[in-house]
Amino acid sequence: MDNLRVHVAAGIMLIGAASAIGALVVFGLWRRLPVGLAFGSMAACGMGLAAGGLLVQEHVGAASWVVGLGALAVLTPLHMRLVFGPPGRTGMVAPDRAAA
Repeated sequence: MDNLRVHVAAGIMLIGAASAIGALVVFGLWRRLPVGLAFGSMAACGMGLAAGGLLVQEHVGAASWVVGLGALAVLTPLHMRLVFGPPGRTGMVAPDRAAA
């Protein structure tokens, strides 16, 4: 391997760790965490996915790091918000038993 900046094992481990932590946050803690912490943790997981993906590639420039990390830091929390609804208890709506 002539490019020393390619770290396949580290990239794969980073992708796996970011995915596992993201799944734990979304499926287990999404409705329990405060809004800022939920979005911040999803942004960090998105950046971990981007960094892991860039670590396994050859010939990655500085622009790829800036755009990749920045894009997934913004898009991952947005995607989680659209799919799972707003984080925290404010987005939960309980059915009214009196109306039933």
